Amino acid sequence: MANASGFFTPSVPRLRSKIQPSIGVSRSGFCFSGGISRRVVCSSAIEGAEKHVSPSESRMPKLVNKGCKLVGCGSAVPSLSVSNDDLSKIVDTSDEWISVRTGIRNRRVMSGKESLKKLAVEAARKALEMADFDPNDLDLILMCTSTPEDIFGSAPQIQRELGCRNSPLAYDITAACSGFVLGLISAASHIRGGGFRNVLVIGADGLSRFVDWTDRGTCILFGDAAGAVLVQVMHS
Repeated sequence: MANASGFFTPSVPRLRSKIQPSIGVSRSGFCFSGGISRRVVCSSAIEGAEKHVSPSESRMPKLVNKGCKLVGCGSAVPSLSVSNDDLSKIVDTSDEWISVRTGIRNRRVMSGKESLKKLAVEAARKALEMADFDPNDLDLILMCTSTPEDIFGSAPQIQRELGCRNSPLAYDITAACSGFVLGLISAASHIRGGGFRNVLVIGADGLSRFVDWTDRGTCILFGDAAGAVLVQVMHS
């Protein structure tokens, strides 16, 4: 097509996009294989023809069909036991006052020779022993605690104490009372996302070192302990 100056001006191609709604979405929000089928039609006045372009495969994420199961558990507590009667000698309280309001009669407290890391390692070993599992096959170690002895995290130290020669990923999770639950959710997410098959989740806290033992409203509630579970992939 020529303009007033005599120069030839090509026409601009027009894009028409047609989307076929062939998509399936699960409750989790992931798309099934097949995804979106898109056909782009490009027409040009110069060529006088249409070109059809179809993607061979959807780029939408696919849901990995994997479940999780608990195959081993373990726990560890300090040797020192503090009863309600023991606390009544420190603050104005009694066994009846505490047990009626909380249901607690005893709590375990770490002595100077004990550490939270040792409790966590003991609980972890019991969980692995129950599952008859080799620590070298672990893919991930999660340490859920609000009272870490190392501000940079205790999980890598636990990894070393367990003797994991394959150096699995290890990190801490701090989420107060919901920490262990969040650890289980994280383990399941790692497994379902692929790449992780065996995840060790540890929950441990040494709250006795942060408690005000002159406050009867709080010192009666907290103690020290550790628990661990081995979460494993389960193909459904």
